[in-house]
Amino acid sequence: MEIPVETSVAAVTVYPDRARVTCRGQAQLATGLQRLIVDNLPLTLQPDSVRVGGRGTAQVRILGVDVNRAFYEQTPAEKVRELEQQIERLEDELRVLTDRQAAQAAHAKYLEGLRQATQEYARGLARGRTTVEEQTRLVQFIQEQDDQVRTTVRELEQQQREINRRLDKLRRELKTLQSARPTQRFRAFVELEALGEGTFGLEVSYVVHNAGWQPLYDLRLLETENGRTLEVTTIAQVVQNSGQDWLGVALTVSTARPALSQRLPELYPWYLDVYAPPPVPQPARRRASGEMAAGTMLAATPAMAEEAAAEAAPKVAEAQVAQATVQESGTAVTFVVAGQTDIPSDGSPHKTTIHRFDLEPQLDYLVVPKHTDAVFRRVTVSNSGPGPLLAGQASLFVGEEFIGSTHLEYSPAGQEMKLLLGAEERITVERELVRRDVDKALLRDKRQLRYGYEIELHNLLASEVNLEVHDHIPVARHEEIKVKLERVAPPPTKQSELNLMEWRLTLPPGAKQTINYEFLVEHPRSLRVTGLID
Repeated sequence: MEIPVETSVAAVTVYPDRARVTCRGQAQLATGLQRLIVDNLPLTLQPDSVRVGGRGTAQVRILGVDVNRAFYEQTPAEKVRELEQQIERLEDELRVLTDRQAAQAAHAKYLEGLRQATQEYARGLARGRTTVEEQTRLVQFIQEQDDQVRTTVRELEQQQREINRRLDKLRRELKTLQSARPTQRFRAFVELEALGEGTFGLEVSYVVHNAGWQPLYDLRLLETENGRTLEVTTIAQVVQNSGQDWLGVALTVSTARPALSQRLPELYPWYLDVYAPPPVPQPARRRASGEMAAGTMLAATPAMAEEAAAEAAPKVAEAQVAQATVQESGTAVTFVVAGQTDIPSDGSPHKTTIHRFDLEPQLDYLVVPKHTDAVFRRVTVSNSGPGPLLAGQASLFVGEEFIGSTHLEYSPAGQEMKLLLGAEERITVERELVRRDVDKALLRDKRQLRYGYEIELHNLLASEVNLEVHDHIPVARHEEIKVKLERVAPPPTKQSELNLMEWRLTLPPGAKQTINYEFLVEHPRSLRVTGLID
């Protein structure tokens, strides 16, 4: 016995690149073997992921489930059918307007024929068959009719333009929906045995593609009574174009990444061989290669067109922000959104706040005075949140002031992160070339140049700050060019083999600090050196 079961999406768990959908429906069962039919499952469904279960007053034993494609004369989606009906009504209205325009055109042609018959009117007037008054009334009638026809035609054209605009909008919407809701869908057949009569609540779950979520972050540096804190707000942006609307569902987003656990990549032997030049292609081969390249280009064109169409698709307004609760499950973290959520299958973004937590930041300032006089805030934090932070875009705030955006890389729980939070205008830096001497004495035919730089830092804040200053001196790339750091005060905290210098300083409130260093460049006079400041 076959029993159609009307189901609706009840719960969805969204992963970064897919989603698990749970549908529920009710069926009245009699004793014996039954076959439940669930229609209108999306084509983005992964058939081998379908699972069934349920509960009810009837004691049921599930024997199996099959999934196959079903074809329909019309697209099995209420929204699509509604759009198709609206388009048909507007097309009917457009045909009525076209018919009215044709009638007005025929009337205008008739009036033009009357206007062209002026010679006949003149003969009738000469022979006394008509009077001047009658001729005047006729001319006035033609003029009135002509004005009326022109007014009617203008009104009809305005109505046509309005209908065409509405038709164009509806057709674009329909095309977007039909791409996700074609006239074929999946259908599930659930074989079961009912051991007694009663109701049975069927639950069907499956994985769909063309769905996922990505995190967006608000990072806000705040001054509190207990010191500084970095407030992290995680926002889930859910997008789905699975071909099935999620209306009034219990939404959960998860940081689990199912795609990474499918198969371990295999290593193959890494071969080295002697280079052999490729053979010179024959003309016939060149033609075949050209044909192949052309075929490849033709094959790629539809994909490129689809990508361009997807990029050009209009974005729909973003939905309301909701709150979520956190649940840990093994190595993944799930966020259960409160209440019920609507996410239509149109590719539009839906944003919901899923978590907010505070991190203890270590604040210092970074200075690269050779390139800029800006002093950058730098925050070092350890990810002590409930789980990993997925890669995503982050908006940066200091208090209520928006200072820019950055991209967060994937950060597991416990990993240290460094973030730049804009420039601090109340710390100033100035770098100046204070010495440049050329030794004019002939010394073994060597040319010597001495450079001296001064970096002045000034802390205008009311609190002590930690500064990290980066600078450098030249690096010789020729054996006859010598570079020597002769004097530096204070000594750098770190200096690399490539002459990159780093100072770590602490400035009290209102304090100034000066860094001075000099270096010597020596090279043969006959050698032309590039990269120096002349």
